[in-house]
Parts: sequence; structure tokens; C-alpha cells
Amino acid sequence: MDLQPIEFRESITREEFQKEYYLPQKPLIFRSFGENWPSMQNWTYERFKTLVGHEKVQVFGSWKTNQPTRIKMPPEQVMSFSDYIDLIQQGPNDFRLFLFNIFKYAPQLKQDFTFPDIADGWVKSVPVMFFGGEGSEVRLHYDIDLSNVFLTQFSGEKRVTLFSPEMSPFLYKQPMGSHSNVDLRNPDYNEFPALAKAEGFTAVLKHGDTVFMPSGWWHYNEYITTGFGMALRTVNSSILKQLKGAY
Repeated sequence: MDLQPIEFRESITREEFQKEYYLPQKPLIFRSFGENWPSMQNWTYERFKTLVGHEKVQVFGSWKTNQPTRIKMPPEQVMSFSDYIDLIQQGPNDFRLFLFNIFKYAPQLKQDFTFPDIADGWVKSVPVMFFGGEGSEVRLHYDIDLSNVFLTQFSGEKRVTLFSPEMSPFLYKQPMGSHSNVDLRNPDYNEFPALAKAEGFTAVLKHGDTVFMPSGWWHYNEYITTGFGMALRTVNSSILKQLKGAY
């Protein structure tokens, strides 16, 4: 398996981004995406706990210890959001909270960010957040809706590893699913020999970084430290891809 660094740009214009990354469907990490958002300063664990700490959330644990070949994992626990925040701040653990629509409970948080004009076709109804404890990981998968994803890191550090759809033959996709059976943290080339042929990209997201993950790209995320981020999406312009994602 060969992993190269994801390209990084401190800032980029719409024209440059569209020509060099969005239209060619090439990943990028850049800082100008949300650099002027108030959320970069005022989204903190304590603020979240004050606003929505009482809400119950489904918390997920390690995929490897919970039937790794299952397409859908059950939640590990149900707890208050405040208790979850306290838990992941105590030290390394496997607990993650994903696709969390915090804005459903605190709509005022939507005032803290905008949808940049760097792209069109934003899915404005479903911005979602992701939280994870140090050492937790998100198994290798691609998003079933085949949208373009802009994942912004607000706190902590997260390693992101990406593979283009062309690498699918080497990634051992689960039948009728969008997940892989391989463990990228500890790859087993004896069990998955074709994985050695996979070529991808990797980088560490830090506060203020946004990674552009093109439609249909495989991604694996590992929380180097406890942290949280938000994903914004744009609709894939290819009707064929949208139909494929629906089925």
C-alpha cells in the first residue's frame, strides 16, 4: 500500500479550486474554507454542553470488536451529550459520535458558519458533526450518497486516509455495502493481499483545516487526539452517480 500526502493550500480561489480539484475530483486540504467563521473560536465543548448537554445521543465503539464484517453496527451506549463529552475528555477511548445533527437542538449554531462560494449545490439541510475520543477510528468506507464532502476540523487532530474509487478492487468492499473489511491501522496483507496494490493519500487535520473528499472516495479517519469536526456536502453533479448512490 502506497500513501502519498494530500495536497495542502493555505488559501485558494474559487476558480483555482474548481479547475484544479473540484472538477477533476482531486482531494485537497486547505485553510481558507472556514477561516472567517465565528465557530472557529466559539465552538467549544463547554458551549456545546450548555446548549445541548441534556440531549440523549447514541455512542458507537470500536468496529473491530463488534462484528467487523457487519454492514451496520449497533450503538455501544446511549447517554447524555454532556456525559459523552466528559467521557472522551478523560483519556483515550473508542467512543465516537457521528452524523450528529446538533443544529436540530441548537439552531443558533448555524449562525456561526456559512456555505462558502467555492462550490455550488450545497445540501444546506444536513450539516452534521463528528466527535471522537483519542485513538478512536472510523472504518474505511465511502459515503453511500456519493456527495462531495468538506470536512472541517475544529478541535484536536485527526488523520484522514483517502482512496479514489478506482482503488476499489484492492480494498475488499463488503457485499451490498459501502464499507471495507480491511484494518488500515494494522493492515494484514496475508488475509488481504490485494491491499498491497492500493494507492492513496493521507494527512493530519488540525484546527482550521478542511479536507475536500471527492464523491465516492474511500476514507478512513483516526482521532489522534480527542476532537470534533463538521461536514458540509455538495450534490454530485453526475446524475448517474446520484442514481448509483441511491441504490
